[in-house]
Amino acid sequence: MINTVDFVSSTRMEAMQGDKTLAVISITDTGSSDTRISPGFGPVLRMKFDDLDADSLAAGSTGRVFAHGDAERVVSFLDAVDRDAGLQGVIVHCEMGRSRSGAIAWYALSYGGEMAKERRIDGFNSLVLEALESVRGKRLPRPSGMLVPVGFKL
Repeated sequence: MINTVDFVSSTRMEAMQGDKTLAVISITDTGSSDTRISPGFGPVLRMKFDDLDADSLAAGSTGRVFAHGDAERVVSFLDAVDRDAGLQGVIVHCEMGRSRSGAIAWYALSYGGEMAKERRIDGFNSLVLEALESVRGKRLPRPSGMLVPVGFKL
């Protein structure tokens, strides 16, 4: 069940103690090594894609873009977490803990959970969020400020 959602940087994720009631979505850049995640956490979905958005692509940046198949994997994982009564929430991380993880965490809030901690959301990756929305054909409201407060629900 997704009661809580959080998103953090890779460094913060590596420092966290495991919690079997929390699932993890681990995002690393292509060509980077996987983030070390405590084996004490619940299920982990590992993904590799680069932090590319419309602006960076227009400026000529290259790399692996979050694609529809990636979005399907995330949604399928979140569906499974939501059905599992032994799970209470999900933590998403990426390198800096802002754009890619922020977009996926924002989407995860649509499962009815609330933000576990106050987090900065002003730089979320819109291409990631739009790909997730396309899987379900449902557009979510966008963040209305720089911060998502503790206890926030969509």
